[in-house]
Amino acid sequence: MAFGKSRNRRRQDTAQKKDAVKGAVRTHGASVGKGLLAAVLTAGLVWGGVEVRSWALSSPRFQLQEVSFTGLSRASRAELVRLSGLAPGQNLFAMDVATLERAMLQHPWVRGVEVTRHFPATVSVQVVEHAPAALVVLGDLYVLDDEGEPFKRVTPGDGLDLPLVTGVERDAYVKDPDGVRERMRAALAVAHSYAALKPGRHERLSEVRLEGAALALVTMAGQEVRMGEGDADAKLSRLARVRRELSTRGLSADVIHLDNRARPGWVAVKLSNSASERSGVSTR
Repeated sequence: MAFGKSRNRRRQDTAQKKDAVKGAVRTHGASVGKGLLAAVLTAGLVWGGVEVRSWALSSPRFQLQEVSFTGLSRASRAELVRLSGLAPGQNLFAMDVATLERAMLQHPWVRGVEVTRHFPATVSVQVVEHAPAALVVLGDLYVLDDEGEPFKRVTPGDGLDLPLVTGVERDAYVKDPDGVRERMRAALAVAHSYAALKPGRHERLSEVRLEGAALALVTMAGQEVRMGEGDADAKLSRLARVRRELSTRGLSADVIHLDNRARPGWVAVKLSNSASERSGVSTR
């Protein structure tokens, strides 16, 4: 009797296992099927992506045919193409845009560059060049841009007619480039304000001399304008009035002092061809 009971128990266990399997299939079959389908689709997409990339990298359709440049003035198309290595037939998908931009930035006149691929077969390059504002003596003679950055040495082919910024030591620039650039930006701001006065040919700036925190201007005719520190716009307005007054009297000045700290509204003038000096002249 015990043996018979054991066989019945095994039959019951087997039946229960079958029922459990059927239940699991009913419960999880849909999700398992979706998982298998997703795996199949993912594998298909990966394989398809590999095939598409392989085709794109080898298709003549995506070979470079044309390169356009905008913003060029000092830099030339030929120079930038040579620096970047751009050439007809290169595949647009294989191009490393960041590498192309870094290569073109090696040109001394290029301040910024943006390379854009236009599929299927063209590339555009937008260039921003340094705007030359002055020359500066830093051991050698450099071109200074409008941000106070000495970005290249002057070469004979530059053909620049710009005022010269002096009074800056190369060692000081190497030690504190940010501080020196700030001083040079201040000098450029004064030079810009001076140009707005629309000076005559002989009154055009030849030099902006930095003297610590103060500065002085020297014209093409050699007239020196001692600006001192601060309030440059007010001082330049005063300078224009002094020049008009001298002109009406038929006089000219070798040196004009606008650096009177005690009496900012007073101007001292050293007349040309004379050792005498008129001082204490109010321009209020």
